This record gives sequence, structure tokens and C-alpha cells, in this order.
Amino acid sequence: MEQPVLHIEKDAHKNHGRHLHGARLWLARSVYFLFFALILVFFGVGFPANLNGWRQGSIGAAAYPSSDGKVILYVIPNGDATSAGILNGDVLTAINGTPVPSATQANQMLTGQAGDPVNITVQSGAALPRQVSLTYAGGFLQLLSQMHLSLQFLVIYNVTFTSLLALAVFLASPLVFLRHSKDWLVILIAFSMITFASFFITPVKYGTIKLHVGFMNNVIYMVGMVAMVIVFFLFPSGRFEPRWTRWVAIFLFIPAMLDFLNLEFANSVLFDFCLWIPFYILGTIAQVYRYRHIATSVERPQTKQVVFGVVLCVCMLVILNLAIFSFGAHFSYAQYILFSLVVEAGAILPVVALDWSFVFAIYHYRLWDTDLYINRTLVYGMVTLFLMLVWVLTTQVLNFASQQFLGKQINWLGALVSSLPVAVIYKPVQKWVEKWVNTRFYKDRIDYSEALIELRPEMWNFLTPTDLGHTLVTIIPALLQSSSGALFIQEKKLLKLTEVHNMHPSDAYKLSFTEEILKKLENATIVNLPENAPFAMLVPLTVSRFKVNDLVGVLAVGPRTQGRGYSRDHLNDLSALGRNAGMALHMLKLNEKKHAKEIPAGVEG
Repeated sequence: MEQPVLHIEKDAHKNHGRHLHGARLWLARSVYFLFFALILVFFGVGFPANLNGWRQGSIGAAAYPSSDGKVILYVIPNGDATSAGILNGDVLTAINGTPVPSATQANQMLTGQAGDPVNITVQSGAALPRQVSLTYAGGFLQLLSQMHLSLQFLVIYNVTFTSLLALAVFLASPLVFLRHSKDWLVILIAFSMITFASFFITPVKYGTIKLHVGFMNNVIYMVGMVAMVIVFFLFPSGRFEPRWTRWVAIFLFIPAMLDFLNLEFANSVLFDFCLWIPFYILGTIAQVYRYRHIATSVERPQTKQVVFGVVLCVCMLVILNLAIFSFGAHFSYAQYILFSLVVEAGAILPVVALDWSFVFAIYHYRLWDTDLYINRTLVYGMVTLFLMLVWVLTTQVLNFASQQFLGKQINWLGALVSSLPVAVIYKPVQKWVEKWVNTRFYKDRIDYSEALIELRPEMWNFLTPTDLGHTLVTIIPALLQSSSGALFIQEKKLLKLTEVHNMHPSDAYKLSFTEEILKKLENATIVNLPENAPFAMLVPLTVSRFKVNDLVGVLAVGPRTQGRGYSRDHLNDLSALGRNAGMALHMLKLNEKKHAKEIPAGVEG
């Protein structure tokens, strides 16, 4: 039997297979609490260091030892040291009049309080040593001044975003854990949320460095990445679906080891990004497969919620990394710092989206109202990602061509020209992606104009209002997988029950049309009814007359089977149905009146 995490209190008997007891339970809880405590300690220790780090600045140069024992400078292109005339390979002899015995000590002294002056003595080749006066983070502070910003603002900005991320993560993980701390899948989800997200919480890294265990930041991150991918393969039933995912999970230690070595020695962000993105994609594929072939009606909303979080997270990380790799090389030193600040703030959103998608999926029994947002996020996230790839590819091709034929790259002009094809293909791509998403994820969405030929004007001469009413009451609930339906027709300013389906008429008569409900129906607004009502919602059948709606009838629809609800997309589709069906009923009534006048009473008898 499938075991949705969602029904922990209501269907606890279904989850006994995932319940831990005794030593296993305490071991799982201990591991979770241990990592949570470590991350909290690292955060607490590293927060002041991170705060102080934003008040520090450099001169845009780093020192390294030469083979003959001298201290050599490497200057960052477009940095303060470069602007002051310091060259790559210059020998550093003193800082503020103090000789520098080693590159390690020199690097410590080349960083100081932003805005403080510093004098360094350098020697270029055989030339005489010269003194150069600089200011720590001078170019950066000058740029801030030109933008009417201050260093204090940046400190507050960084602290705010860091605190928001930490708060979101430190709340989300315990919320999931406390939902049912005996369920091993719930514990695994909570564990993966805190360990995965900790890598993006900057004070945690500062804390590990401060405590001289810098490698622990990467260890926690690797454990979190492996745990998160496994969660994608297991959620929400606790079984590997499809079966090939278990083999991927077994060999996850290989990319984890490779990335750990990368972060420890090379620290290549590109390698880390390219290594793990395929596993996120595999996790998304596994969730889509589960949604389409395995998940129950209760699990599908959970799966959809997690796919929403994963796709949003992946798309935003891809966009941020493409922005870094595409634009980073074209910025000056100070501009790049500002750009990195924006990227760091933007990196918070995908992590929060991923973690809280699990919170909502586990806590909310009915997620139908989120379907519209999930649909739009899937559509526009995929469209944005595709257009970004087209734009980057076109820009690179144009830059390559201009380099070959003109001898230089047309960076900004190429970016502008690349925007033209993106603008041209936006609409077609958006329509194609929306159609693909709706086909794969929203199969229960209905085009009523296609499903009901009775609504077409060419059929009105062959039908009566009774025929159409019977069709609406029987076909619409069947398409929506609803338990029942009824039709009320407006006659002499009263709504009269004319047709019922799968329920006794006496139950339908229990529906009370209050003044408030009638006002909403006359405004062509679908009315959602409380759970104790005989129906789930009322769909107004209206005829639009400029700014006024004539209420022709009301289609009452019962609750959906298997505990499912109606999404906002359902409501939008039913609103369109109400207008089309209202017009059809109105025209059929007119045809009936016309036919009655044309046939004499004696002949008719």
C-alpha cells in the first residue's frame, strides 16, 4: 500500500512500514540533532566574522612567494592596485614601512578596514623601490559613493538576507521533523533540508574556518546533496520509483567525493554546478514518472508541489550561474563585487523555495489552490531558462564572429542584438511549453468547448433546454470526477431544480440560495460552498449584456472523488463553461418559444 507522508495523523496505519522504533529511532534522531546542532554552532560562531568581513577590504592584489624567497604580487585586473600602476610580478618589500618576511603575513596586511589608508613599497624589475599610497577597498567605496550608497547599507543588506535565509531554513527543517519524528522518510527530508541549505548560509562557512575545521562546511554540503537527491527518488511513498533510481543512489558517493576534493583544493563553482545539476534533473524526472504512473490521487498534489520547488530551484540556480559566467568577466573589480552581492541575495530564493516546497507538501492536506502558481512557475521557469540559453548562445556566436572578422568582441552590442530573436520566439515558445506542461501535468484540465458539442451554435436547432440540461448534469461531473451534480434554471426570478445526477432530489433541495450567494452568481462568480453543503460549488450560467450578466441557471457540482479538490484552473475553465452554457441555454429557450408560436395549439394536441 502506498504511504503518503501527508496523512500522518489521519492514516497513521498506512505509515507503519516507515516507523522507526528503539535504537534505530534514537540513532536517526541523534544524527539529525547532531548535524542541526553543529550547523547552529557554526552559524553562531561565524556570524560576527561574516559581519566583520563586509567591513574589510583589499587593494586588489595578493602575494605569493618566489623561488628565491621574495614576496611577489599578483594584481587583479581593473583593481585598485592596477589603477595605481602596480604590475604583476612586482616585488613587495614593505607595508606601512614594515618589511614583510613572508607571503602569508603580506596577505594578512594587504587586507584591512575598508576606507583606511595603506602605503606599500614595491619594486619593478631593476628599478628603484617606490611607495604607493592606496585605500583599502578604495575603488569599491568610490563606486558606492557615486551610486549614493554606503558601506553601512551593504552590511545591513547582507545581514538581512543572510538572516532571512537562516531563519527560513532553521524553521523549515524542524517543522518537517516535528510533523512525525518517528517516520524515517520525514527525518531524512528534514535532515537533507538543513544540511543542503547550510552551504548557502555564509556564516556557517566562517564558523568552520574560525574553529579551524573548514573542511566540515564541505562535508555537510556533500552529505546534504546526497540526502536531497535520495529524497527526490523516495518522496512521497518512501520507495525508489522508478527502479533505476536506487542504482543512482548507491553510486552517489562518487560525485560526492569528487566535489569534496574540488571544493577543498580547486574550489571551482562551475565544476560543482555542472556535477550536481544532472542529478537534480534525474530527481525531477523521477518525480514526474511517479506523478504520471504511480502516485495516488492524494500523493499527486505532493509530487506536484515538490516538482514545483525543484524546477524553481534549478531554473534560478542555472540563471544565476549563467549570469555569473556570461557577465562576470566584463565587469571591473568594484562592479563585480556589487554584481556578486546581487547574485548572493538571489541565491537565497531557490534554496528557500526548495525547502519550503517540502513543508507545504507535507503539512497541507489539500494543495489545490497552489496548482495555478505551480503551473505558471513551471511554464515561465522553463521558458525563461530556454530563452536564457538561446540568448547566451547567440551572444557567444556573435562575439566569436566579430572577433574573427572585426578583431574585437562587440559585447554590449552583441547582447542587444541577441535580444531580438529572443523577443521574436518568446510567444511561440511560451505557448509550446504551456501546452507541454498542461499535457504532462494537468491532464484533468478540460476544454469544454471541445468536450461538449451541444454548446456549439450549429447544434442549437437540434436540441431543447432539457437536452442540454441533462448533458450538463451528467457529463460535467463525469469529466471532473465529481460525485454528483444538479441543474437549477431561472424561472420568474426563482431558481427551479430541473435535473439531478447521482443524488436524491430531496438532498438537492437542501441547498439554500441566500442573498449573498445570489449576488455572487449574478456577478458571474463561482461560489465555493462549505463542506456540510450538498454540493462543493455553484457555477453560474450567464448571458453577458455589455456590463450586466443575466443569470440563466446554476450548475451545482458535488465534491470530487477520493478527497481531491478543485484547483483555480478548474474554476477558470468552469467560468468559461458557465458563459458558453448560459448562452446556449438562452438561445435554446428562444428557439423553443419561437417553435411554440409557429405550431398552432390544435395541431400540437
